[in-house]
Amino acid sequence: MYFKQKFEPKKGVIHGAGQEGTPFNYPVDFKDYWDSVGENKPLLFMTYIQLKWINKKWFELTKKQVKYFPNIILQIGLSISDTHSGEPEKHYEQDVLSGKFDKNIQEFCQEVKKLKSPVFVRLGYEFNGLSWYGYQPNSFVKAWRYVIDKVKKDNVNNVAWVWHYSPEGEKNYMDYYPGDDYVNWWGTTLFFMREIEKSKKFLKDAENHKKPVMICESSAVNVTTLKGEDSWREWFKPYFNYIKTNPIIKAFCYINGNWAEKEKIWKEWGECRISKNKTVMSKYKKELENKIYIHNKDYKKIK
Repeated sequence: MYFKQKFEPKKGVIHGAGQEGTPFNYPVDFKDYWDSVGENKPLLFMTYIQLKWINKKWFELTKKQVKYFPNIILQIGLSISDTHSGEPEKHYEQDVLSGKFDKNIQEFCQEVKKLKSPVFVRLGYEFNGLSWYGYQPNSFVKAWRYVIDKVKKDNVNNVAWVWHYSPEGEKNYMDYYPGDDYVNWWGTTLFFMREIEKSKKFLKDAENHKKPVMICESSAVNVTTLKGEDSWREWFKPYFNYIKTNPIIKAFCYINGNWAEKEKIWKEWGECRISKNKTVMSKYKKELENKIYIHNKDYKKIK
């Protein structure tokens, strides 16, 4: 399955990991993952920023984060909401439409062009998460088009735009669709195994629109990595089977972190770093030996 979308590999699945974002100066969790997977290093580096905070300084910090890792391609979660913790009133796509953040968009264009390498951007990620991000379909679509039109006008040619939905969000996700001309990839989240069943229609719709799919965020939450063989059986095995049995999925990104150390709302999700269990780490490394995965050493396959 190949749709000739921007940075879509003809064959295979791009391997990515994270997550990191401001104010971290050094990507600790990513480095842990990098060291844990052996020779099959990730090609995508996940990071996060608010559109209202985009500036040259943030890009300099990000470049400092990834300087330790060769050939890295950025996968940026670019939010237009002030929250991820259940305060949906803090979305601000109307301010984007008013021109309030035109300078930030200009900075984005300038800095992305300097990178020269491919960049994946999830503008307003998990857009249908009405109860936690608060995006409204009409204003979201207009804001998405507004940003992309400005980026295109500035001749930024090294960005693939990922329309990232949540299986846990509103079911009427097509109400948020900006149109095929404004989207390169479709994206989904996979934290809970129930989301595999919930995403079936989304994958079919992506195929109908001729868009490759990225698993933009995934982590063995609640299951954790600490149960060894049980963790692998309950989460990792069905996760990788999902990828391998759906050829429309062309990229995955695993969040390698200890959620118990993050904000209170995620504390119960637990320890999800693959390095924290020898069985999980060994099986994970073995899985990455499968020829379908596109690793850091294969970066020339992404053009």
